[in-house]
Amino acid sequence: MHRRTSLRAVAALMAAGALAGLAGCGTLGLPDRIVITEAQLQERLVSDFPQQRRVLSLVDLTLQQPVLRLQPAQNRVAVQWPLQATERLTRKAAAGLLDADSMLRFDAGDMTLRLAQVRVASLQLADAGGPWPQPVQQAAAVVAEQLLEGQVVWRASTRQAERLRQAGVQQVDVRITEAGIELALGSTPR
Repeated sequence: MHRRTSLRAVAALMAAGALAGLAGCGTLGLPDRIVITEAQLQERLVSDFPQQRRVLSLVDLTLQQPVLRLQPAQNRVAVQWPLQATERLTRKAAAGLLDADSMLRFDAGDMTLRLAQVRVASLQLADAGGPWPQPVQQAAAVVAEQLLEGQVVWRASTRQAERLRQAGVQQVDVRITEAGIELALGSTPR
């Protein structure tokens, strides 16, 4: 009898442990949702820019600090990037403005929010001689979409990232709301 009772007790403890593991976020005091306001996101972006990129080994591009606006109705963010481009062979320089919108995706590998499904609405480049030809600007817009895909716009702090990892957070649903970017946390059983 005593052996049967202790086996039941062990089984009950194991079941309780499994349920606690499924609770994930709640066990570490994490909320079910995190909201990042537009102002918080903009503040984080400021520290990551300007950024330099080389495009097709022909153009050096400098992306200045972007301005980001939430578009809750489309579940997207609009981003406006001032930029400078320098053609590497002739050193011809141009300044411009890139207007794009994008969805956001959460990358659990490095606990970041990244641009996804980027759509460039317009890219305007001009130098001392005036605007660059329209076909060049259109080609640059296509390249810009590929260049911006996956761009980090928010990174969890070291402390936040550690807590999310400890909770087993792997899936995060991202929604753009009037209040900000809402991250609905999900965890995987351990």
